[in-house]
Amino acid sequence: MKADKILFIDTETGGTDPASHSLLSLALVVWKEMEILASLEILINDGQLNVTEKALEINGIDLDNHRKKALPPATAIKKLDRFLNTHFQKEEKITLGGHNITFDVNFLNTFLTRNGYSFGSRFSHRYVDTSSILFYLYLTKKLKRKLTASQDAFDYFGIAVDGRHTALGDAIATAQLFTNLVRLRYRASKHKPSSNDMPELFSPQNDMI
Repeated sequence: MKADKILFIDTETGGTDPASHSLLSLALVVWKEMEILASLEILINDGQLNVTEKALEINGIDLDNHRKKALPPATAIKKLDRFLNTHFQKEEKITLGGHNITFDVNFLNTFLTRNGYSFGSRFSHRYVDTSSILFYLYLTKKLKRKLTASQDAFDYFGIAVDGRHTALGDAIATAQLFTNLVRLRYRASKHKPSSNDMPELFSPQNDMI
């Protein structure tokens, strides 16, 4: 299989509103042809750290420790840009992937725009959303179970998340989930790819049509 690179992202935030809550961490995972090529997590301290107690309960971030490790916006964006330029052509619009990715895109877009970085100049307006793919496969009877939550999908495909509710752990697991969904689609279409593009399938065969 030949496929374009996809940059899977995940964020940990101080709440649910990108206009008022802080972006605390950003994970970047480069995916191509069934493999993860590179990954990076950037911790961010915007100088405000506007958070809610509920958000910190979910992501487990300790703000005192976060302040010591996190980068100011300008430094964080330079680190992001170096990573992008290492793994993507400067002129290409990068396709982003994630699970319920609109949430992460909104936070990333807001953060970059506030700090003078043009989101639209670097990233495509087209996204890959594993949540939508799972729903499509359920509607077309390629999956018998309706998998909505990311944890349900990870469990179903036997994906062990190293660092659940950390941006990097969730982004890597989502990229692995996408690989499994591509493999499942191969099986459903009775495609017979080579060993190079069809690694062993992890999904339960008794739940497939």
